[in-house]
Amino acid sequence: MRRSFVSVLFPAVLAMTCSSQPDSYLVVRADVNCDVPPVFQLRITITNDSASDQKFVPDSNSVEMGFPSSFALILPGSRSGYVDLAIDALDQNHRVIGQGSTNGTIKVGSRLDLQVQLTTPPVVCGDGIIEAGESCDDGNRVSSDGCSSTCQTETPVPLGDGGVGDGSIGSDAGKGGTSGAAYLFVAVGDEQSCAVRDDSSVWCWGSNAYGQLRLSGTTSRLTPANVGGTGWNRVTCGQTHSCALTTGGGLSCWGNNDSGQLGSASVAGIGQTDVPGNTWQGASAGEYQTCAVKADSSLWCWGDNTNGQLGNGSTLSTKAPHQVDGTGWAQVSSNYQHTCAVKSDGSLWCWGLNANLQLGDPTAAFSMTPLQVDGLDWVSVTTGLYSTCAIKKDQTLWCWGGNISGQLGTATVAIAPDAKTSVAVQVAGTHWTGVSAGRSHVCAVAADSSLWCWGDNSSGQLGNQNVVSPATPTQVVVSGRTWSMVAAGTSHTCAVTVDGAVWCWGDNANGQLGIGTSDSKKAPTQVVN
Repeated sequence: MRRSFVSVLFPAVLAMTCSSQPDSYLVVRADVNCDVPPVFQLRITITNDSASDQKFVPDSNSVEMGFPSSFALILPGSRSGYVDLAIDALDQNHRVIGQGSTNGTIKVGSRLDLQVQLTTPPVVCGDGIIEAGESCDDGNRVSSDGCSSTCQTETPVPLGDGGVGDGSIGSDAGKGGTSGAAYLFVAVGDEQSCAVRDDSSVWCWGSNAYGQLRLSGTTSRLTPANVGGTGWNRVTCGQTHSCALTTGGGLSCWGNNDSGQLGSASVAGIGQTDVPGNTWQGASAGEYQTCAVKADSSLWCWGDNTNGQLGNGSTLSTKAPHQVDGTGWAQVSSNYQHTCAVKSDGSLWCWGLNANLQLGDPTAAFSMTPLQVDGLDWVSVTTGLYSTCAIKKDQTLWCWGGNISGQLGTATVAIAPDAKTSVAVQVAGTHWTGVSAGRSHVCAVAADSSLWCWGDNSSGQLGNQNVVSPATPTQVVVSGRTWSMVAAGTSHTCAVTVDGAVWCWGDNANGQLGIGTSDSKKAPTQVVN
């Protein structure tokens, strides 16, 4: 059954207050079992402090939702303590087709991260209950919202022939895939791209000069090839290496290890290794370094540290994970020569090179330890070569640093080699749900699932069918398509549509667009599936 990954934060404000206390908020990550039919809306009932509120996410049920999906629930600052959430998944006719619940304890003015798995509610027939997918004797059922409907057994959508290898380097099994497979997530690096499919397989394409595709040899691949292994749920691409997370919390890295970016001293040159530990929750592969967050909210970095991008208080590189000071880390982005990360309390911290003020600090040339960026309402962050962009709880998007190619997304800052600012400037638009910074360009998904890009366009990486570099967001348009997530690389971009297809555009010298040729494209072109 197809499911499209949505890397978004839907706004879900339950109540606002004039209290001087900061608002508390929940970030909920929802997923669905394969037997849940297509979901168009979630109905959330939240009980806290002897009060109950209800909210629908998103506001309308006009577009099918993708999963996993994240959304934010804002609470008044005076609300704290035990929080209970009951979530109903609704179809296009507002009928309950899935249910789940989650709970936790939140402090005043802080953030609480919760996860919930939505499953098909039991089918009720007269006085008896049958399991989901079975038929009622009378051919009818009564769903949990009291509406009668005909009993049906859903026919799964084929996931393709799999072709999964044994996980070792060199498995090209299943190369080419099948037309029935859907992509959930995509990542891009310098000249490579990788994506996760709905059968938990990872497929990569583009340059393999350093083994960054986890495939045999060093030959580039013009179409997606299965890297082998099972149970993958996320992938990240750096300059010449890649890493992927498993559903069980494992983290594997492969490709170039000259700077220790694979997290192991035992690999010399090109190779593949499992990073120690099995509780990894998120990772970001940078130029020649990697950073990752564990389940206990600790943050670890390894690899090149020339400009202090590992945040370990020195400029000494390390081939083993080294913990970054602090607790409560929620999300990290390490791209070229600097790293930024968001904590669960909404604070944002950056470290590494600051030549273009990309750390948000007006004084330091670089920092070997985290420096806090102004504000306590940040949700996610992305780092480029010259700049940094981040989304706030209210879904506004802000960028700072160098504006050499217009990557700050605003006309208020000049475009020039020395144009830069340490003060965050707002990008036009007020409902951004996901953002990705490449070397000198940025792309972002809006709440209406539209896609926008700005900055350097010398290789057509903005997807606007020319090489003009706009200083403000320009929409990427493919007829009949809406977008769930985007990934910006050095000079190419890839994005996932709501229906599970991957489209790429920009430089394609090494096949990083995955379209079967090495021809570059100035407009989105669908990856061979």
